[in-house]
Amino acid sequence: MAKYKYYAIFVVLFLIFAPTVSFAKNKQITLCSYEWPPHHGKALKNEGYTAEIIRQIFEPQGYTVKKEFYPWKRAQKYATEGKVCNAITEIYFNNKRLESYWFGAPYSAHEVYLFSLKSHSVKQFDNLKELSKYTIGFNRGGKFTKEFDTADYLTKQETSGYENGLKLLSKERIDFFVSARSVALFEAQKLGIQDDIRTVGKPLKRAYVHMAFSKKDPENLVRLQHYNEGLFLLHRSGKFKEIMRSYGF
Repeated sequence: MAKYKYYAIFVVLFLIFAPTVSFAKNKQITLCSYEWPPHHGKALKNEGYTAEIIRQIFEPQGYTVKKEFYPWKRAQKYATEGKVCNAITEIYFNNKRLESYWFGAPYSAHEVYLFSLKSHSVKQFDNLKELSKYTIGFNRGGKFTKEFDTADYLTKQETSGYENGLKLLSKERIDFFVSARSVALFEAQKLGIQDDIRTVGKPLKRAYVHMAFSKKDPENLVRLQHYNEGLFLLHRSGKFKEIMRSYGF
């Protein structure tokens, strides 16, 4: 139901803004991004399906799309400042980030789990407090749920990327690793450990993925409007599903 709630809000925004479409003075949009296979990355086909979705949102409206890849924390810093780039791609919504960004409608969704080795004794858990004696790895700069992010009773360890986190997990340097399921399985396959890991318990959350625009530049409100309109049209035309199928999703 949450999925349809987002789309309902999306349609309302479109109907409000569509009659009075304005155009940015400079029809170029610069984006900060980061490596996040299998969703997007420099080594993927056309930089991944999310990059293709974003191009198909903006290019039909006359935009030139320029995107640069940075480490996650730097991408956030640049996008917040609004100087190097207008927006950041592939970002989860949370209330703290509302201070810096205007969020567009979601264009993807990921299920976020704890991963462990299949040999680990813990198969399920009802409450995070049950895991207080274990070490839980997560990608540097990642935000997940309020309960997890603020749980000072947990032993948490930042990792320098998903590959690094899964390597630490495989060597039993950490007990669990937090990741979107699709990302963890993709990276585990590259490392040859896909048969050694598993999800633990229910998803921590179903996370919707957005493009977020810096509040430092008022003209980003126009770009945000064009983004929402373009995504709506991409769904209405059926092209969104075509893109997802063509990239194996």
